Amino acid sequence: MAARKKSDLTYAQASTELEDILDAIESGTADVDVLSEKVERAAELIRFCRETLAGTELRVRKVVEDLAQP
Repeated sequence: MAARKKSDLTYAQASTELEDILDAIESGTADVDVLSEKVERAAELIRFCRETLAGTELRVRKVVEDLAQP
């Protein structure tokens, strides 16, 4: 499981990778020997997605505020 740099990762890619990890864990197909690595990677992806969403929300709010000014 090769980790990507944050700058190389998009929200869509992170979301898809997270779904794949969760599917493997939920289905029981995740190898016990790499389970902790998968959980750690999932945590990284969740943090990345949260940060991306928060940044997007801030930018959208700024645009809306700018549009609301006469």
